[in-house]
Amino acid sequence: MRRIFGLATLVAIAVWAWRRFFGGGPSSERAGVSYDDGSVLVLEPGSPGFERLAAIARPTLR
Repeated sequence: MRRIFGLATLVAIAVWAWRRFFGGGPSSERAGVSYDDGSVLVLEPGSPGFERLAAIARPTLR
């Protein structure tokens, strides 16, 4: 049992270190919509569509 906890701790530290040092920069807000045909629409911050969608979604996510 002690080995399992030690291994879990080691894995958690490794994941944290990987994300900390090799992960992407701070994530920026983006909104995406995926359709059945495989196409994707991504709205970037600052666009009018993003601002409208974000204004609706933010209160529900908090």
